[in-house]
Amino acid sequence: MNKISLLLSGGVLALSACAIEAQPNYTVNIPVDPSMDNTMAYLIDWDSSAKLDSTIVSNSLISFKGNVEKPFLGRVIVNGNRGPIFIVEKGTISLDAAGNASGTPLNEKLQSYFNKMQSLEADYKALNLNDSIQKATGDSILAAYQAIPAEAFAENASTPVGLFWFLQGAYEMGLPEIDKAIASTPALGESKRVQSLRNALLAKAETSEGKHYKDFEVTYDGKTEKLSDYVKPGRYTLVDFWASWCGPCIRQTKVIKELYNKYKDKGLDVVGVAVWDEVPNTLAAIKSHKLDWPCILNAQTIPTDLYGISGIPCILLINPEGIIVSRDKQSQELIDAVDSAMSTF
Repeated sequence: MNKISLLLSGGVLALSACAIEAQPNYTVNIPVDPSMDNTMAYLIDWDSSAKLDSTIVSNSLISFKGNVEKPFLGRVIVNGNRGPIFIVEKGTISLDAAGNASGTPLNEKLQSYFNKMQSLEADYKALNLNDSIQKATGDSILAAYQAIPAEAFAENASTPVGLFWFLQGAYEMGLPEIDKAIASTPALGESKRVQSLRNALLAKAETSEGKHYKDFEVTYDGKTEKLSDYVKPGRYTLVDFWASWCGPCIRQTKVIKELYNKYKDKGLDVVGVAVWDEVPNTLAAIKSHKLDWPCILNAQTIPTDLYGISGIPCILLINPEGIIVSRDKQSQELIDAVDSAMSTF
């Protein structure tokens, strides 16, 4: 064989290798309602929220094909609606109408824990809890149900199955618990959600009760506002981080109104900070619920990152020296905190 033939032969082999490598090694199939045909669906990395692929829904089916080297937690979004969480791994992954994933080892493993929880839930609902013997059985079932996330993590710590179950309880953990888990399972430290949670806990510790409030600024429609524009020396300030779509936030506005009307002439100011919301929706909610205090619009994640806020409403009470004297209280606890502060003012 001459030199040219050898070169051509090498080129053919290289092209063949590329072709093999380019072949998709995973497929995701999700049946949907026919009304979703011709809409766009996105495959996202659930951990990082990054969009990885898109496809047009056709023949009542969402279908993705691609290459994956390391399994990860995925989710499909269509028409703005979030679908169930599953694991993107080599093989053909099928999700049914109820969101159950099957067809690949890790998805079968993830689903097995869901199935176990559903079975325990059905057993619990079938009991007569007014009967003392059945009540004892119910307590045992409830304990087994609540133990599943921890068991699932322990059995699958270094896989996406373990990450999923770890995150089910992680938002109730403190920083020492998170750090202990990362030390024992270093793969957790690579998770964007775990990193974000850890950063939030650090930020929350720096803005907890007894700490000085942290200023921030938001620019919207050519206007820049700072929290310090509303925190006035010599007065208490109630800061409400909220969103129009948040039911608990809206319910707390009644409490805040009562406090505002009671103390606005006695040294209490209120300022809203709209986070994770669209401005038109914020403005509509302010009008609809007759919120009479000023609101910083379009703050999005600026203050929530700074204050380590993972859920709203988050309500702060800042004293005249700029110290946070109450955080994360609602309803009667919030009323008591404000009453106590204003009684000595």
